[in-house]
Amino acid sequence: MKFLNIKIRNLILISVVAVFVSSPVWLNHILAASNNFSGAIYTSTFDGTIVNQNRYDDKMLVYLDGGPQNQNGSGIPDGTYYFQVTDPSGATLLSSDNAVCRQLTVAGGVVSGAAGSCPHPNGLFNPNNGSTSVQLSPFDDTPNNGGEYKVWLIRQTSQTSIDANNPKVINFQSKDAKTDNFKVGAAPPPPTPCDGECPTVTLSGHKFYDANANTIDNGEAPVQGVIILIEYTYNDVTTIVTRATDASGNWSLTGVPVGATYEVSEALPCVDDDNDLLCDAPVKYWVQTAPVPDSNNFQGYSGTANANVNGLNFGNLCFGPASGGKTLGYWSNKNGQATMTTGMVDTTTYPIANPGPDGGGMNNNLAFLSRLNLKNSALEKKTGNTLNFDPANYNDFRTWLLNGNAVNMAYMLSVQLAATSLDVRHKYFTDSQIVDATSLGLGYVSIGSVRMNANSELNYINPNDPTITGANTYTGNPLRADEEILKDFLDGVNNNRLAFGSLTPCSVFYPPTQ
Repeated sequence: MKFLNIKIRNLILISVVAVFVSSPVWLNHILAASNNFSGAIYTSTFDGTIVNQNRYDDKMLVYLDGGPQNQNGSGIPDGTYYFQVTDPSGATLLSSDNAVCRQLTVAGGVVSGAAGSCPHPNGLFNPNNGSTSVQLSPFDDTPNNGGEYKVWLIRQTSQTSIDANNPKVINFQSKDAKTDNFKVGAAPPPPTPCDGECPTVTLSGHKFYDANANTIDNGEAPVQGVIILIEYTYNDVTTIVTRATDASGNWSLTGVPVGATYEVSEALPCVDDDNDLLCDAPVKYWVQTAPVPDSNNFQGYSGTANANVNGLNFGNLCFGPASGGKTLGYWSNKNGQATMTTGMVDTTTYPIANPGPDGGGMNNNLAFLSRLNLKNSALEKKTGNTLNFDPANYNDFRTWLLNGNAVNMAYMLSVQLAATSLDVRHKYFTDSQIVDATSLGLGYVSIGSVRMNANSELNYINPNDPTITGANTYTGNPLRADEEILKDFLDGVNNNRLAFGSLTPCSVFYPPTQ
């Protein structure tokens, strides 16, 4: 199965029919429109190339465009316009953001992109007519049982204004508006490849935001608009269908013949926070956490549909630039010293080195560090003195921190562990923060779990060979490589080099197909 070759544009049905009516949405009636402005409007795909169809798989796929599709068509008068989405009757306003954010410009007779200080995302420039479509989302679900909506393009004139009592509502005259109807919702299931009638079942699942990267849905936030790819085979006929997850994160496909074999996966989205229709990777990106890949590295579900199949759930997590980490240099300069002396601390949640009732202050910070399994410099090996490091004062700590080196990897691991632990203690980030450490072979892990492992590793003694310890990891010690990985992780978060998982879902975006 090669989903990468599927043209998403061809798998998602799109919308529209144009009517020339309008009214203030709160009047619950539509006035006859006899003098509408010239030109046509229509909903379309992000690239403005689809006209006069009538269904979209997801709200985020609906864009507004308008103007002639060829040189003989009638253009829309140039200027600035508002737009809004309602139910088909026009009685219920469904656009959920303020009207000031719902503005676009018309230039050369065609829609030419969003306007205003909080604009909706633009689609691609359409070289066929010079237009740039505008995304209609966000808007609420329609009360219409058929999933039908109406979009309005409203010309800004002296009789057009934003309502003084409700900033979402636009007051306008019917002659200054054009409308177009469209539908949102999964298309009817494709014909089943049966010889005559056959019993069918439903495949369904849920998309959740796996904020803790544990691959389990513990009632976490749903994710809308993610494309699920379903391929099933029955009587040697293979059918490929897409579904987009709804506002509750759910998706389903009915009409799958009993006995069909199936594979279900997701089309991994990316992030486009700057609205340039390009993925923000590697700065921001999505990863799939659930289900875990099988032995063939297939990260999805497969089986035989002998009955309804539920629980085909997918977990995702998005990552972005790290922030909050403080380096060895910070904790060894006057700023770090001031933080350790007067800075606020978190004394409530630590997976290691229970801080007890300590509050802030230098002495409490030094006591906190002493409860970690920190090790001293490589020189201690020659003297036979203990390798444990318990700072007596800030200058003692600063000297130890600045002299950190990897001759004894335990020493370098210790100084990075100390810095990360102070970062957590002083609330620059939390132990529960998920980090993308796949480049180090650690996967998606929490800062707290690595701190625990590092602290344990520094105190480890091999029961079969007491000379092999985590405190003396010089060249040749089999524990040295593991400690170096842990050190690199802590160094990465202290220097904000490793991406951090977002606590809330990022935007869901699929780049335009070429």
